[in-house]
Amino acid sequence: MGSSRKRIGQALVLGLLGVGAVGLTATTPAVAAGTSNSIFNCYTQWWNTAWAQKCSSPGAKYAGTYTSGVACSSQADKSMSIGRAQYSTATYSGTDCTFGASNGWITYS
Repeated sequence: MGSSRKRIGQALVLGLLGVGAVGLTATTPAVAAGTSNSIFNCYTQWWNTAWAQKCSSPGAKYAGTYTSGVACSSQADKSMSIGRAQYSTATYSGTDCTFGASNGWITYS
């Protein structure tokens, strides 16, 4: 009799652990990554919830303001404007999205 109660208890604990694992999996952000179009050697890159503005070698072709942004899942989109010197290759990190970043873009003015 005690053995069957023990088995029922073990099954209940395992069942609850399984439900918890499913709950954690369901709330994990999706993994995505990409790179926007390039303007004068500069572009926006995103992965999972993070994103950044980058310029490949030899750097920004022209000095000016480069504005980058991404679409965020379940919240307002994020963007930033960076004043770059000619030939700048610095990387600037944007403010992370909470759940997921996608569809990066960049403009120059």
